[in-house]
Amino acid sequence: MVKKMSEFVIYIFLLSLWNVILFYGKRYGISVLLFILPLLILLYFFFKKNNLIKNKKGLLFMIPIILLSSTYLIYDSSSFTSLNYFVIFGFFILMYIFTIKPTYEIKDIIVEGVTIVFEPISLIGDYLKEVTNKISSKIKLSENAKKVLKSLIIVIPIVVIVLVLLSNADMIFDNIFASIFRKIKDAFFYKFFDNIIGKLILLIIMFVAIGVDLLYLLKDYSKKKNNELKSNFKIDTFTTKLLISILNIIYVVFDFIQIKSLMLHQVSSGFNYAEYARKGFFELMAVSVINIAIILISKKFENSIKEKDKKYINIMSLIMVFLTLIIIVSSFLRMNLYESAYGYTVLRLYVYVALITECIIMIPTVMYIFNSKVNIVKYYMIIFVGVYTIINFMNFDYLIAERNINRYYKNNKIDINYLENFHSDNVSLLIDLFNNTKDEDIKKSLNNYFVIIKKDFKDNSIFEYNISRNKAVKKLNSLKLKKYSDSEYYIDYFDKR
Repeated sequence: MVKKMSEFVIYIFLLSLWNVILFYGKRYGISVLLFILPLLILLYFFFKKNNLIKNKKGLLFMIPIILLSSTYLIYDSSSFTSLNYFVIFGFFILMYIFTIKPTYEIKDIIVEGVTIVFEPISLIGDYLKEVTNKISSKIKLSENAKKVLKSLIIVIPIVVIVLVLLSNADMIFDNIFASIFRKIKDAFFYKFFDNIIGKLILLIIMFVAIGVDLLYLLKDYSKKKNNELKSNFKIDTFTTKLLISILNIIYVVFDFIQIKSLMLHQVSSGFNYAEYARKGFFELMAVSVINIAIILISKKFENSIKEKDKKYINIMSLIMVFLTLIIIVSSFLRMNLYESAYGYTVLRLYVYVALITECIIMIPTVMYIFNSKVNIVKYYMIIFVGVYTIINFMNFDYLIAERNINRYYKNNKIDINYLENFHSDNVSLLIDLFNNTKDEDIKKSLNNYFVIIKKDFKDNSIFEYNISRNKAVKKLNSLKLKKYSDSEYYIDYFDKR
């Protein structure tokens, strides 16, 4: 069974490369058909080679798949271009089900469909093992070489993803690596090597996605018991040490840039910090989550490694925690600079909450590094539940309105439409702004807003009573507002939007 899977690895790689050539940075057209046809051919021979075809009629789904793929060549419809992408994907799932496990029970089709989408994720480790075995068998590598090759296949994609995230997060860091990638690109003249990092990521994603799907169909995991679903794949010590060491080196460079630019402001004159901080916080949050995941995974297999290696991994994990904290602080500072320049939103407050939560979970993470018996899941759950409960009582609407109004009093800038959110928590602040501002446009906008929410906040039933709305209505009743008819109001109020 394994042997039959390994025979298709080279074809999966070529198909993934073909996908990159056809789609990266390009609009859909004949490319969809040019990709679907070889994909269907690969699937047919894979099914046939492994005796998976239980119902030949299921292969008839290839017909609508090909027809829908051809519409990208014939038409340029705004209605179906995106929709057909999901429909074609759905037809592939139905083709799998009706060809390999024919059933006409709606419940079984839904269960099998969901399983086919999500279950292959658990086989990524097994698939990478198949790939390394295939490569090593072809080039006759020694055991140590096989070990290194397996490690590189795991480490390189993670390092590339982290480099891309950090490059997107920081323009100075990006310039360092952009020059390196530019020199590599200059060595080639073919257009394919433009945006090599993005194309490499797409290649890896497609290569893994297609491979694990085929491996799932081959192993028929859906019929096995839950304890048989677990992968036997384990990350060896060398891979763990290599990955953590490389990432820590990258983070040292990145954190040095962050300390110099964001914390010490030691950059070139005329540097716009608000523009510098305009992006990056979401990428840095993603990197910090990746780091936590790596630390937890590395600890999972520590019982099977030597004491010397265990100490090394623990030390490097602690260093990674420290470097991750600097990344989190950097993300926090970026958001603060960005808010100061462009205002405050609920989403930006959520970023603060997420960053603070990440800092807090570093405490049980460090405990777990020193003692793998610590129930890390329990501590994480307590922290997440606690934080989520607390933020529900923080009155975000009020905080956002307060910060934006204070900002308005300082620099006369405010997006009043954003604050008119048809909730009552910030109404008292908006009333104060209405009474104090001299800007007639703001007064008129707030007047119109107050007119409609007075009606909206009125309780029609005792069961609709709300303390915040009740206070807001009392304050609104004390205001002298210009009255509009409903039609006049909607024309005047919504035309601005």
